[in-house]
This record gives sequence, structure tokens and C-alpha cells, in this order.
Amino acid sequence: MKLRDCPDCSTHMQPFWLPAKRLGDEVELDRCTDCGGVWFDAGELSDATGKTVRPSSEKTRRRCPACTANLVQGKLSDGPAVETCPSCRGTFLEARDLESLSRQVKRTQRAPGSTGFVCDHCGARTPFSEAHATLTGLECGTCHRAKGNETAPVPEAREEARSAFDRFLGWLKGE
Repeated sequence: MKLRDCPDCSTHMQPFWLPAKRLGDEVELDRCTDCGGVWFDAGELSDATGKTVRPSSEKTRRRCPACTANLVQGKLSDGPAVETCPSCRGTFLEARDLESLSRQVKRTQRAPGSTGFVCDHCGARTPFSEAHATLTGLECGTCHRAKGNETAPVPEAREEARSAFDRFLGWLKGE
């Protein structure tokens, strides 16, 4: 699997997945572990949130992590301004955009499902409940233990200490 580089800070983005609005489906996204931005490939934003993007013709300084085209300004339906790719139709949301979405939008009930990430070390799909934070992202318990580290997963944070990304995931899951 080829890692994508963040359109904002050029850091490798880490793949993760979450349940789609359609029961039984899931969406795989890419998240920057440095700036917190998230890349949605074409259709993934709609699958994950039910929102669509209205692109403009105004180019931005950022390039698409999927096809390297210049991103253009866009507006989420009932949401913040975002950047989208006119070529492959992917969308980039900065951490502040995720924060805005998680605060603005009424919470809706979602079908139960799990979310997870792809381990930085071995590439295994792992639930977030088994995540261990590293300097560059997340790794699974097996890789964490293989490096001689403690075995307890990262403790759950209190609501006020949650990152914008955590609140965004909570909003997607209807928490």
C-alpha cells in the first residue's frame, strides 16, 4: 500500500476506516498524523457523512495526494469551506473543518460498527480500541509488544481533552 502525503504539510498520512452510512459498508480514509487533516477519495465524504461538496474554480496552493492536481476551493453542503480535486473528486478537510463539522451538525443515529486504523508498522487493520500512539501515528498491540513496550492501549481521553479528530469520529458514529 502506497502512503499518501498530506496536501497541507507533506507528512505521510495514515489510512483508517469507519462505518459508512450504508449498513454493512465501510469507508477507508487517510489522516495526517501531524496536522490532523483528512483526505476523502471520491464518494467517501458522502458515504461517511452524507454531505456533498460544491467546488469552485478558485485554485489553492495545495496538491491532491491521489493524483497531484491542484486542489480548488469548495464548500460542504451545510458545512465549512474545504478543498477538493477537480480531477479525481477527492476532498481534503483540515482539522478545523472536522472540528466545525462535529460542532455544527446535529448528531444522528448511525448503525453500530467499528472504526479502526492501519498499523504504521505491519499494515494490519486494527480497531482503534487496540491502538498505541507513536511519534508518527498508531501501531497495533502486536507490533507495540514486539518492540518491548507496555501492553496497555492508549487510555480513553475525557470529552474536553479529545482532539478535533476524535470528536469528528464520535459525530460520525453518533456518540
